[in-house]
Parts: sequence; C-alpha cells; structure tokens
Amino acid sequence: VMKLKKQKYVCKNCQSYSTADASFVKENCFIAEPVKLEIIDLLSKTISYTLISNLCSVSINTVIRTLRSLEVYLPKTKGDALLPEVLMVDEFRSHAPHEDKMSFICADGESGQLVDVLPNKRHDKLEKYFKNYSQKSLDNVKFLVTDMNATYFKLTKTCFKQAKVIIDRFHVVKHINSAFNEFRIREVKKLNQASHQKEAKKIKTNWKLLLKNRKNIDWYVFKSWRSYRAPYSPLMTESMVIDQLLSYSDTLSETYNCFHNLLDYFRNKNQVDFFNYLKNLPKTIDSEFKRKVENLLAYEEGITNALIYPYSNGKLEAKNTHIKTLKRVSYGFKSFRNMRIRIFMINGLIQIK
Repeated sequence: VMKLKKQKYVCKNCQSYSTADASFVKENCFIAEPVKLEIIDLLSKTISYTLISNLCSVSINTVIRTLRSLEVYLPKTKGDALLPEVLMVDEFRSHAPHEDKMSFICADGESGQLVDVLPNKRHDKLEKYFKNYSQKSLDNVKFLVTDMNATYFKLTKTCFKQAKVIIDRFHVVKHINSAFNEFRIREVKKLNQASHQKEAKKIKTNWKLLLKNRKNIDWYVFKSWRSYRAPYSPLMTESMVIDQLLSYSDTLSETYNCFHNLLDYFRNKNQVDFFNYLKNLPKTIDSEFKRKVENLLAYEEGITNALIYPYSNGKLEAKNTHIKTLKRVSYGFKSFRNMRIRIFMINGLIQIK
C-alpha cells in the first residue's frame, strides 16, 4: 500500500489549477498499474477469479473489469484476413446462460492457432459469421476437418465451396467401438435371460480384452485371471481368455471378427478394402451392429480423405481440454463474453500494446 500525495499548481496568469500526474496510477484511480498488469498476467493462467483477487488484494469485480478492458485487443473479423488452408471445427459445452448449450470453436489445422470462438454452432449463425470474410479468404480453405456433425457439412456448400471434408479419424474409431460395445451389452443381457449368468458375467468383466487391438494381444504370458481363478481354472494367456469368451456365443464370435477386420483396415489406412468390407458385411453378425457401422457409408468421401491426408482434430481437442479445465477451476462462467476473452488469453492471442 502506497500513500500518494500530489502537488497542486496554480497559474498566476489565468488562476487555473493543475495537479501533478503519477506514472504508476491513473487519474481518479486507486489501483496501481503494476497491480493491473499482474492481474492480466494471472488471467492468462487457468486459475479462478477468486484466487486472482486474493493474490492481488483486490475485489473480484476489479478482476472482471480488468478482463473486460482487454476485449478491445481481441482479433477482429476482417474481410481481407485469410482463413487457414486447413480449418478445424468443433464444439464444446459452454453452460453460459442466454446462449446455446454447445458453442463453436475453430483453429488452424497445421499450426494449431485458435481462429475464433462463437456462442453457438447453428448453421445460420455460422454462415452469417463466415460471410464477413471475403470470397478470396473463404476459397483459401482447402480442407475442413470435422466430426460427423451435419452442420459443418453444410458449410462446404454455402461458404467453403473449394474445401474437401475430412472426418476426424478418432470419431470413426469411436463410432465403431461404440457399435460393438452396445452389441456386447445386448449379448450379455441375452445370456442372462437364457440362464447363462456365469458366461454373461465373464464377458462383462473382461470387456476390455474384446476391444483390444489384435496385434497387441499377448500370446505367451500365462497367468490367473479375475474370472478364471486358479486352482479352479488353469493359467491362461490373453488370447486364450478371448477364445474362451467368444466360445460362449457364435454371434459374439462373428461380430468380434468383423469388428476387428474393420479396425485393421482403418488403422492400415486401406480405404478401398475398408469400404469394400463395409459394403459386404457377413449376414451372420448382429443386425443392429451391422446397421450402425453401415451408417459410415454416408460419410465415405470424408473418411476416404481422412485416410489419405494427415490432418485431424487432435490440436483442437487439446484446446477443448484446456477450456474444460478453465471452466472447472472457475466453477463455470456466467458470461460467455468473459469466457471468450479468457480462452484467447490462455492461447496467448491477446497482444497488449
């Protein structure tokens, strides 16, 4: 705490008064500029307003006012500004009142630099936003990396007419895994209803083994398993346990092989065999699993591009993780406006002059 006294001056000619200025505090202000700079520095870290106010010995309202003063430094949407050639798009849950539950985020697919954050992901709002850019800037986008959300596919028809759609590979694998997991749960219920509770319990307990990549399955180490305790059961390897689980259901065995064949083609980036196999799935597999994975045929172009080009949404998902961490330590945000400023700050995109 500094006690500041300012000298007053009087002009002998016009009898006007003036007061000396101090470089470290503004006029009619009681908080020094170094304190505000410290608040700004702390705002760029993933900590709460309460902690910042305690560290700087100021009120929470002062911290929020300082944050709002940085809004003028946010990058503006300019018509002549070029959008990146690879544009990653995704959504995240904002929880801010008076806004949509899901907010929109986009970033450069090569450098990972954040482009912008918008309060909602509706197609009409996104189209209006991107129309602020010039046609040259929109045509500069060659690839649009996205998940299987139909909203972003529409953008290629209205805004990014020169762009190829790339569906993030993680979401394709997640879709196939989800389809197999749902089938496994249904199969466990059928075994329970058929009075095969022991077999159903073993499949339920060792579900991770069924999802494990076949190339990483251990064939040599013998040990006791949770569902096959020694000395009542012999020591078994991972492959032996999987074979035992598959023996409980023919449908499970057929669907398991189909599931891993699809993933093997996808991991090897063999798009021709992947879609040929997807179009000619065996009739002996579970019908619901078959229906769900066949939905991928509607995204053939985007998945094919994902297997050809090296781009993905990994860098954008990392930013979403940082946003989730920021929301958690801040106990949520009441204002989307405040959250947007802080997102740009933690990404180092606010340049204070």
